[in-house]
Amino acid sequence: CEEHLSHTKNSIIALYLSGMIGLRKQTLDNSALVTLVNIFIEQQNKTDIVTYLCESILEEDENNKFALHTLAECYKENGTDSEKLLQLYETIVRIDFEEADIAKLLAEKYEASGKTEEAIEYYKRALPRYISKKVFVSAQEIWKKLIDLIPEETDFFFTIQRKAVKNLGNDKTIELLLDLYKKYYEKEEWSICIEVLKSILSLDEKNSDARKKIVECYQKKYENHSQLAKYIKDSNLSLGWRNVFDAINDFEKHIAFDVGNFVFHRSWGTGKIMSIKDNQLNSQLVINFGTKYGEKEM
Repeated sequence: CEEHLSHTKNSIIALYLSGMIGLRKQTLDNSALVTLVNIFIEQQNKTDIVTYLCESILEEDENNKFALHTLAECYKENGTDSEKLLQLYETIVRIDFEEADIAKLLAEKYEASGKTEEAIEYYKRALPRYISKKVFVSAQEIWKKLIDLIPEETDFFFTIQRKAVKNLGNDKTIELLLDLYKKYYEKEEWSICIEVLKSILSLDEKNSDARKKIVECYQKKYENHSQLAKYIKDSNLSLGWRNVFDAINDFEKHIAFDVGNFVFHRSWGTGKIMSIKDNQLNSQLVINFGTKYGEKEM
């Protein structure tokens, strides 16, 4: 067959025999069968032959991506039973890790039929594939969809964020993170909002809008803290001249101290903050460490 194909490259019989023997020998070169199938694709009203060839290929190699995709097109064109086509689509998504459009199609189909868990599964498969392909519009569409469907799965979104930085760049990733921030802001989940804003600032430390938002979220999270305004001022958190993460570290270190909170001292053990005394230089904590040590100032 190979001898014959060297002289007659489009010989139907030689292409078929050479290709099928190659499949059975598990060779990596499927070019003979690809050429054969494409010959019949180019001819009108030959979908039955193309279908037969693809099904024959899949009998020998069930993971053959070319045959799976081509067979799906034939089933679609012939109006083949939708359940059979659906199963084929699922196989394609499972085998072809670059296939994003079919994964999205399956997700939308399952969502429309009320199968939310299946829809989420395929949206999760489609999202990183679109990101890898750098198709931002589709990636953002699915990102927003998953924010609505699984807002509790914060680890998933932060994992996808790392992939987005690599493939889409900082600016596009910040757009995605802002979509995430808006969702948690609506839910008043200030701790998660703060983590999202920290991620944005790690990508752009000079982002004044994110810095303003993180101050607002700290104010909402610690609105009942007696020293909130002082600690924001002392850490220079709202002032753009200071490195944002140095300011955040200072603020978070001090905000833990408030009347009623418990602290640990290496020598005196655990104590309860009874009051905070301010002087011109700094604040002093009055802490009760129990009957053995009584109240101590720190």
